[in-house]
Amino acid sequence: MSSDRAAEPLDTLLARAHEQLGIAVYDGLMSRGGPPELRDPEQVLGRMLAAVHRRTGDAVVTRLGRNRRGPSAAVVAGSAAPADGLLMQRPASVRLKYREQAMNCARRYWPLNVETVMGRAVEAVQDLIAGLEEERLSDTTCDRLLRVSSSMGRVLALPEHVQLPLALAGYDYVQEVEDYLSTCTERLVAQVRRSKQLLDSELSPYFYGPEVSWLGMLEVSQDLGDDLDLAHREALSLSRAVAEVEEASTDFRGADLQQVNLDGVDLEGIRWDASTSWPSEWTERIWEASLAASTGEGELVVGAKPSDSTVPADI
Repeated sequence: MSSDRAAEPLDTLLARAHEQLGIAVYDGLMSRGGPPELRDPEQVLGRMLAAVHRRTGDAVVTRLGRNRRGPSAAVVAGSAAPADGLLMQRPASVRLKYREQAMNCARRYWPLNVETVMGRAVEAVQDLIAGLEEERLSDTTCDRLLRVSSSMGRVLALPEHVQLPLALAGYDYVQEVEDYLSTCTERLVAQVRRSKQLLDSELSPYFYGPEVSWLGMLEVSQDLGDDLDLAHREALSLSRAVAEVEEASTDFRGADLQQVNLDGVDLEGIRWDASTSWPSEWTERIWEASLAASTGEGELVVGAKPSDSTVPADI
């Protein structure tokens, strides 16, 4: 490249590249008999935009991967997790249409209450530390730690990330849910794996030795307590992520759903209010199947079947 060309502003270079690309596209079309007839312009435009979006995403991911040097788990996790309430910012029509897939995804990543499991593990180790500081252990301490190890094994069995097939807007939303939950789960599983290894390989052998080493057990127990505190925080993060998915899948107060095809959509448990707009042919059925929520704020909840009671007209 000449020195004059190198000195050109970036905007000039981009404009020239854009012009050359336009010429190449035009020549290519004309060489094939001219521009094709567009029978469905909106559909063609949608496909073009989706293709450009996917290619742009691939390019960005490739560039980030090329520039990233030894990413830490925290950096990777932070880039994948959406900001607070981002799922709720997706169109209500998409959230409603794919709510069942999103809820199923949340149930896969929350087959057990990991917040409770890790909370009990923290309590068990805190009690162990207190006993070791007093040089007095309960006869049930060892069995309790074995149960903690077993429960952590259940956390390690949480599902791994699933890469869904590429599709248009709807499945992109489900993939976003999948990525969000799996990111939280991966951090939790990694921390629990470290904690379980410390418990099984370094702490448990003390209980089977010829004599108790109070100082050694205390040191390992304190390290384990610190690790479990971190694991408990990750469990709380996963709990919040699941709650956010459930919120995005149930809260449709004030949403405009007039153009949504509700055939086959599970509406049970959906929260809505008088400002929610339903398709005209569904409005009566929705009112009949709904009950006033206990919040007292004009909120309604869709039931499994038409309600026997009447919803007040001033809701």
